[in-house]
Amino acid sequence: GVEGGETMGAIGDSSALTTAQLTTVAEIMVAGAFFSTLGSLVIITVFLNSPELRKSFAFQLVFGLALAELGNSFWPYFFMPREGAACECQAVLLQFFSFASIAWTGVIAWTLEMATNTERKPGGPSPSSVAAAVVGIGDPTRAPDVRKFHVAVWSTSFVLVLVPWLAGVYGPAGAWCWIDPRHGADAHALRLVCFYLPLWCVVLFQIRTYRRVYLRLRRVASLAAATAAVRADMRREARERDAARSSEKDAGLETSADADSSVSAPDATPAGGGETAKDEDEVDVEATLRRLLRRLGAYPAVLIVAWTFPTINRLNNYVQGSKTGQGDDYTLYVLMALGMSTQGVGNAVVYGMSGAVRREAAVLLERWTGARFGG
Repeated sequence: GVEGGETMGAIGDSSALTTAQLTTVAEIMVAGAFFSTLGSLVIITVFLNSPELRKSFAFQLVFGLALAELGNSFWPYFFMPREGAACECQAVLLQFFSFASIAWTGVIAWTLEMATNTERKPGGPSPSSVAAAVVGIGDPTRAPDVRKFHVAVWSTSFVLVLVPWLAGVYGPAGAWCWIDPRHGADAHALRLVCFYLPLWCVVLFQIRTYRRVYLRLRRVASLAAATAAVRADMRREARERDAARSSEKDAGLETSADADSSVSAPDATPAGGGETAKDEDEVDVEATLRRLLRRLGAYPAVLIVAWTFPTINRLNNYVQGSKTGQGDDYTLYVLMALGMSTQGVGNAVVYGMSGAVRREAAVLLERWTGARFGG
């Protein structure tokens, strides 16, 4: 997360909150950081030890997100540093990795959009063909190149760290260090430009993107369900015709019917087994699509939950006059810290804890401990 309590001078002189209150806010962040560190390390460890997952372009993107979240989990451990090198280091880590984490979620949304978008404007290439040309998404002749995304995310994060540093506005920002509001309008403008404006642009982009992807997948799911229903009707009609023919034979030639039954009986089981397998495949496809549809809403929800109260708190600080501490509200700070603490764990669960990751983690634990996990 990015944000801090309001300014504490050298850690609290100019804030309306008490040192005890700011300490509580910082402790909430440390607790959240601990679980974020664990979640990120699990994903990174599984990725590095799984050849199959390392080949997956989707999980290569998740690995980039996990690296950002791991870095983003470190800054709360500085725990309310005074002005100086430790304070500036915390501010730089916070700004760099908070933005990088958000940028990676935007990259994942963009790649999913490109992978599912086959629309083509008259006289122009489709978005998916553009994506194939840029990074290889959807190009069967080459593997997608995740390195270009790493360059884009980390270089942009570096630029947005550099701007406040050159402006000299890093410093105490309450329970931790970030862009020091004692620098007045310039500091508030940089908070907006370097973090909050990009943040909510990414959130809006995710909502738009996942809505479009949701509608596409829902159409595919509906088509799969309709296809399954048609095939089931066809098989039912075929069985009814076979039953009718069998009844006619029974009525006309009982002995012959018995002979036919004895010959055809061995073939009946494999046919039925084949139909059952087809039914199960169709159910699996439809169930997978339904699971994807349910997960899509969780992606933007992580950022919305994490950053709604920090944004409200920042607006309250700015409107009420944060330089004098008149905008400080302890309840908002606690809600801010609780929200920000969910980002690392939320991203780890939503993006990283897929069935494949859980299986690979169980295999690694079994290999390292000798105990069996997951049956």
